[in-house]
Amino acid sequence: MQAENITIPRSKAKPSFDNLGPTFDNIKYLLVFFNYIELSKVHFENNELKIIFADDILYITSNDYEIAGNVRREGQKFIADVSMLYIKKGQINIKGELAYYADSGRLETKGQFDAYNIKGRFQANKENDNIDFTLNSEAFTDLKTLIEKFPLKEAIKSWIVEKVQAKKYRLYALSGRGTLVDHSFKLDMDTLEGSAFFEDVKIHYKEGLAPVTAESFILTYRKGSLYFDLKKPIYKGRDLTGSKVSITNLPGSSPTMLNLDLYIKQTPIDSVVQEILKAYKLNIPVEQKNGTSNVNVELGIPLKKKSAQKISVYVDVDVGEGDIYIGKVKIPVLDGNVKYEKGSIKLKDIDLKESWYAGRVNGKIDLTKKKADMNFDADLISIGGEKEKFFVLKNKQLPLTLGYSKNIAVNIPTLKLKIVNDSNETLIQIGKIEKIKPYLKDFGLEVDGGKLDIRTKDFEAYTFKGELLRKSCFFYDKKNICYTRVPCSGKITKKGIDFYAFNKRLYYNANRSRIKLKDLNIDLRQFLSSWKKGELKQVSRKKSGLKQAKGKKIVILGQNSQIRYDKYILVTDTYDIEIKENGNIDAMGSLDGDIVKFNKTGKKFSVQALRVKDKMLHPLIHFKGLNNGRYTIKLSGDPDKVMKGQIIVEGGAISNFKAYNNTLALINALPALAVLKSPGFSGKGFKIKEGVIEYRIIGEKIIFDSVYIKGGTATVAGKGEVNMKKKTIHMDLAIRTVREFGKIVGNIPLLGYIFMGKDKSMTVGLKVTGTLDNPKVQTTAAQDVLTLPLQFLKRTIESPAHIINK
Repeated sequence: MQAENITIPRSKAKPSFDNLGPTFDNIKYLLVFFNYIELSKVHFENNELKIIFADDILYITSNDYEIAGNVRREGQKFIADVSMLYIKKGQINIKGELAYYADSGRLETKGQFDAYNIKGRFQANKENDNIDFTLNSEAFTDLKTLIEKFPLKEAIKSWIVEKVQAKKYRLYALSGRGTLVDHSFKLDMDTLEGSAFFEDVKIHYKEGLAPVTAESFILTYRKGSLYFDLKKPIYKGRDLTGSKVSITNLPGSSPTMLNLDLYIKQTPIDSVVQEILKAYKLNIPVEQKNGTSNVNVELGIPLKKKSAQKISVYVDVDVGEGDIYIGKVKIPVLDGNVKYEKGSIKLKDIDLKESWYAGRVNGKIDLTKKKADMNFDADLISIGGEKEKFFVLKNKQLPLTLGYSKNIAVNIPTLKLKIVNDSNETLIQIGKIEKIKPYLKDFGLEVDGGKLDIRTKDFEAYTFKGELLRKSCFFYDKKNICYTRVPCSGKITKKGIDFYAFNKRLYYNANRSRIKLKDLNIDLRQFLSSWKKGELKQVSRKKSGLKQAKGKKIVILGQNSQIRYDKYILVTDTYDIEIKENGNIDAMGSLDGDIVKFNKTGKKFSVQALRVKDKMLHPLIHFKGLNNGRYTIKLSGDPDKVMKGQIIVEGGAISNFKAYNNTLALINALPALAVLKSPGFSGKGFKIKEGVIEYRIIGEKIIFDSVYIKGGTATVAGKGEVNMKKKTIHMDLAIRTVREFGKIVGNIPLLGYIFMGKDKSMTVGLKVTGTLDNPKVQTTAAQDVLTLPLQFLKRTIESPAHIINK
């Protein structure tokens, strides 16, 4: 049967499957009467159909599709074998089987499809207005054509077909459920799930960065999100195994987010890692050399352009052994963890070990302020040369701050310590030496405080400059000003410590234990006391690992320098002092050719000076009344108990002190003593031929056991006491004239204070009392002279040659 044009009017009744059985039976009964049916043009509802029936195959074509197949009935089940269904608009080819259950209205279909350059299989079911489906595919190479058919956001499309590129694709499964609404299918996105295989992949995740390559990955869609499961991903040769990519919140009102979880295994934190961080405006001034770490970078990127939501960044680094550089400061790391989130870096259990320090750091770095607050659990901080350390600290918690806006600056408040590093050197600023004093090497000198700047370029050689403070002092100048503030400088190398102070007037070499002084004076007793205090701390300081001064003698070399020991002052051009390990001292000095020896053994102190001149004598005995002579001095004893001394005088004169001046005034006032004036006692002084003075020093008292001074016209002998604290004097003196003067005064009436000898000599007794500033001189009754001790009178009358030769 053939027909050219047929028009089928639209039924007023709504379409229904209620009469599908009888209708299907009528159509099939009709077809048994024809071997071939061709209806060329069938007009129905603005569509033109062509229907051909031949060999039990029904073929229908319309403006929208072409379909070929046959239909059979099995009770209430109608089965259609569709050998071809071609949807013209999408150029989609489908073939398969369709089953309709008339009693339940359920429709089942399955088959194969060839659409958008993809071949695969499908299965779908319809019950009432609900439709569920699933499909998969064979391998294909063109994904873009399919994706363009979906109403996806441009950012999502870009990620699927442009930023993620593969040589092959395969749809493992895609399933979902939807509803027919007004003859249109509405997909329920919550039910949509799927997975696809991408092979030989490049992921262009950030403009300006090289792509991540992967052997393959599986793309999974579930609950409104896409997940990229990467196999063997690599970025610039770095292993990214474990890295993940996802796109979340595809449907809904929440911002669609790209989530990158890049896990870089065994990589140094170098330019490759930094370019990833900087691409997302993360300026973290950290670089790793000579080691590797495991770096995890998690990025949350809103895909909507001009999104109000900012990119979220989280970085987690398990640091491996190697050198970490913050700016240009090297930090030798053993291990630990570093995290970045919301503009700050957290340091957790960072174990550090360098030649001069070791310990663990925990803390937080504020990248905006370029400042870190940390706690350093120091196992060891050791600063100095390879053999000689001048600072050692062990097992101490040190809160610190670190700034790196310009240079690296570390501030340790507990120790008043600041470390600043620039491109050329490291500066260690010690604000209060007393804070780090327990950890400083004992140089043999006690230091109570001060400040110091130490500079180094390689932590092997150091220079320093600053000011040391002392409660007691042992350096002073010619004006007797004692320095408790010691301006100093120097250097520390493998050879030892070179220390300079007072504009290089003091030099100290710690390695050789040698001090040189020039134009600077030293109080040796105070120095020795300070050195001993350092010894007392020896036991506790050994535990810190510091080497001590003990075990080495100290040598002090002086030039144009005075030595003071207790009340005694040695003025010298040069001297050489050796302080032995046990505190004993041997010293020798010279002044204008005069030699003086100084010795201390235990508590015993001694001074010997042979035929020295005024310049050395006066400061040594604190007396300027002896002038222009030569003096041999012997002094020994315990300064804290009794010191015994002897001064042998050769030539010179006694003059220019108040007791002498007052004696001269007394002589001038008494006519009977006029014979003593010239050439003996005069304004120019009493000229001396020879003399011996023996005395003891007990505390503040000087006890003159014997005074013998022989002049050209008279001999003076006596004894007495001077109290230096009270500044009082009490001396008994006898002045004996030579015989010639005795003859001259032989006819003078005998006075009460004049004693005449058998040889016509005259002896006058004088008593000096009062204060040193205002001494009183008066004559002594003749009989009082006779009461002086026999030894005293003997020395007054007899020659002192035996004393001189003693």
